[in-house]
Amino acid sequence: MKRLIWFFFFAFTISCATQQKAGSEANTLKLLHLTGPIYISEDRFYDRENSIVYVGDEYVTVIGATWTPETAKLLVDETKKVTSKPIKEVVNTNWHHDRSGGNSYFKSIGAKIYATKLTAQLMKSDWDKMTDLIRKDRPTFPQLPLSLPDNLRDERFELQNGRIQAFYLGPSHTEDGIFVYFPNEKTLYGGCILKEHLGYLGSSNIIEYPKTLQKLKDLHLDIDIIISGHWSSIHGPELIDQYLALLVQYSKQSSVQ
Repeated sequence: MKRLIWFFFFAFTISCATQQKAGSEANTLKLLHLTGPIYISEDRFYDRENSIVYVGDEYVTVIGATWTPETAKLLVDETKKVTSKPIKEVVNTNWHHDRSGGNSYFKSIGAKIYATKLTAQLMKSDWDKMTDLIRKDRPTFPQLPLSLPDNLRDERFELQNGRIQAFYLGPSHTEDGIFVYFPNEKTLYGGCILKEHLGYLGSSNIIEYPKTLQKLKDLHLDIDIIISGHWSSIHGPELIDQYLALLVQYSKQSSVQ
């Protein structure tokens, strides 16, 4: 199985290198096949982020609504190149704009937007403040109106007849962030919670974050591949411990300061 992971890692590395040779990576969105029904959307608008497209037997589920209605349309256009099945479900894995900014476009094509009740609450209370914060560093980001999810769930829910399992384990990158597990493919989407660098911590609960990751480890899920929400998309299960180490290092540095 390690050979399989390294094969995917090598393939994605070559893909990224090819794109860099072709020119700037800014303002691009690519859909890359991972395995079986799973595709990875690598989006290079504003910040590099990765979402998931799951092509089910009858319809498509998107994990992560991308930044804006415009990037959502690009994702839909790319998805049409690999399947004629309709996108019927979209999951907001946390309340931040990179996971929910495209909601209005997905609604316009008839998709249902799924999220936890906590995610919807945070969107209601903090959306405009986060929009202003993003626009301070990225002035081209639109003054994006709030578009709430319309299918609210508790801390755990399943889609695609159990082939997609979403669950909340506690505060982390945000107070509400969820993991999404694909048991048949032994693949975990870590979203903004798991990535190769610390990234933005402005909405993070630094005390609870390591505890949440430990809860994830204690589930003993059968994981071959972890898809990160930012930067390099594909990793092995060791990414959990790697990010835990980054959090420990950050906490030590903060305590010294």
